[in-house]
Amino acid sequence: MYKMIKITPFFSERLWGGRKLEEYGFKLPANQLIGEAWVVSALDNGMGYVQNGEYQGLSLKELYEKHHDLFNDNNSQFPLLSKIITANDYLSVQVHPDDKYSLAHDGMLGKPECWYIINCPEDAELIYGHHAKTKSELIDFVKNKQWIELFVKVKIKKGDFLYVPPGKIHAITPGVTVFELQRSSDVTYRFYDFDRKDQDGNLRPLHIQECLDVTTVPDPQLPVIHKKQGLLIDNEYFTLYLIKSDQHLELPNVNWAQVTLLKGTAVINGEQLLAGESAILVDFNNNLTIKTAGELLLSYKK
Repeated sequence: MYKMIKITPFFSERLWGGRKLEEYGFKLPANQLIGEAWVVSALDNGMGYVQNGEYQGLSLKELYEKHHDLFNDNNSQFPLLSKIITANDYLSVQVHPDDKYSLAHDGMLGKPECWYIINCPEDAELIYGHHAKTKSELIDFVKNKQWIELFVKVKIKKGDFLYVPPGKIHAITPGVTVFELQRSSDVTYRFYDFDRKDQDGNLRPLHIQECLDVTTVPDPQLPVIHKKQGLLIDNEYFTLYLIKSDQHLELPNVNWAQVTLLKGTAVINGEQLLAGESAILVDFNNNLTIKTAGELLLSYKK
């Protein structure tokens, strides 16, 4: 029988955080600079919990492990992580490893991800790629701390979509709010952090050698995509839809999906979702009827 299992988010305090997530319906912890809402997460360091129905109180990890019949897939662990990120400052410039490197060095799978731009200032840019043509040229840029010359900036606007594969240098910039869908992995290597200090006056650690090891050279010059709605990406790691109007989706061989409502209201197979809420959908028999005039993101792993 169809179930909408709502998930409470985990809120992550960050140096570059603020209170902007309150604008999206979230009730934030008091007196904290919150940068990220992990809206669907089964990671131990940022766990989500079931907030309704017969499984209320279970962590998403427990739900997936103890009630795997609800999901009926072949993954050994919950495969996806969804976040809403609001940046009051530059995030560190990062790169993520592929599976081979991450398994060898960190004992977990690599971290492909993608971004849907919820909102941003006029003339906003993201760091998305680099200018080095060879690995030795990349090393020289880094040795000489030629960060401005190394990093590529691309213009973005509200509603844009970007895919960030392993090996792609990237960073979110001030004032930008994104929905991030990624593999459920927390492997991040910092290339550059703008010489910021934490609350104790210490520079945050960088991972220069790891970054040099895993950065793709030359840079894969991927496009910034803009769609009014519909399928944003469909690959081996994840599938993501943007839905802004009433839709009936036929999803053959999809056993479960996850949704986040960014604004407005939505009714999915007869059950309501409110702005700021996220849920796991199970047992929908490959059919979803979605009624919304809001902004809904639906994702799954095939």
